[in-house]
Amino acid sequence: MSLNDNSWFTEAYNDFTAFSVRYSRKLYDETSDFQRIEIFETDAMGRVLILNGCFMVTEKDTFIYHEMLVHPAMALLETPRRVVIIGGGDAGAVTELVKYSELESITLCEIDPRVVSSCREYFPALSSGLDDPRVQVLYEDGAAFISRFQEEFDLVLVDSTDPVGPGVALYEMSFYQNIKKSLKKNGAAVLQTESPLFMADVFENSVKNLRSVFGNAGATPYLAVIPSYPGGMWSFTMCSETVDPTKGAPRNISGNLRGDLRYYNGEVHRAAFALPEFVRRML
Repeated sequence: MSLNDNSWFTEAYNDFTAFSVRYSRKLYDETSDFQRIEIFETDAMGRVLILNGCFMVTEKDTFIYHEMLVHPAMALLETPRRVVIIGGGDAGAVTELVKYSELESITLCEIDPRVVSSCREYFPALSSGLDDPRVQVLYEDGAAFISRFQEEFDLVLVDSTDPVGPGVALYEMSFYQNIKKSLKKNGAAVLQTESPLFMADVFENSVKNLRSVFGNAGATPYLAVIPSYPGGMWSFTMCSETVDPTKGAPRNISGNLRGDLRYYNGEVHRAAFALPEFVRRML
């Protein structure tokens, strides 16, 4: 078997490792003002979204990423009403959030409208939350957007790409400071913070910078396994000055949701925050 023929798509990471999937056809290929967007039909992973040559969404495992981005924080916040998502144009996070009837406002701030439109066409289930009347979609730079608010949001989710191109601004200290300023007193933020195995420098710097903004006890990383991302082990960091995700059991959210969960539950929540020794030593 050869991976060099035209029926395979391969994401090579730093010329050291690669993840490949055989596809049956290419459904979409466009270079927008910000990035190249490709969508493939595959047997093993379902439809996959590729941005600038990197796996962003696969129908096979994207539920893990989006549930772990959204639900750990939602399970801890007492009365969340207003949520903003920075990035996340595939709208998977939106579709998880609309399951909560108590939310009054969900804002998706995505810089690239072509990501949103292509995902609405080719991933209709994933982006179905955009039809909810509580959802507002804004097409602008997320770092500039969040800088305009003070004590406005109960939850800020940063569903960013890797720190290249337009995603660089979402890893800067000023962005983290503006996130903190935008949160209500008892609010929280969750950011995807890359792979501790394959992107150790980005992970370590992100968490340390977040701790410099929110305090050492206010930025807590946690992990999930997402097979289509480099290394498989992926990190998120929850930030809050009042909510400690490692103490106390998360509320039983299953009865409050409009829809099912496939990955997240209370046991997964507690396990996700139990960091391996090598990750603890990095921090």
